[in-house]
Amino acid sequence: MFLVTYSSAADDDLEAIVDYIARDKPNAAREWLKKVRSTCQMLAENPDVGEVREGFGVSGCRSYSIGRYVVFFRRFHEGIEVARIVDGSRDL
Repeated sequence: MFLVTYSSAADDDLEAIVDYIARDKPNAAREWLKKVRSTCQMLAENPDVGEVREGFGVSGCRSYSIGRYVVFFRRFHEGIEVARIVDGSRDL
């Protein structure tokens, strides 16, 4: 099995996004979190998926969109490390 690790910043991102969605739609927040976790597992199994992000100063950085959110990750020997999960409307 391929591993998915989350940086502390990515954990904070997830918590903030889930809290925001849950204000109005608690069930949708739970479903969104399941979708993110399953997508990250898919990325761990297929780490060459997504867009290469060389301009971020992190070797091997890639991004993958999940709805309006973008997952930034990089491959490591047993899977991926998720660095951040941010709203795609942010100026990156």
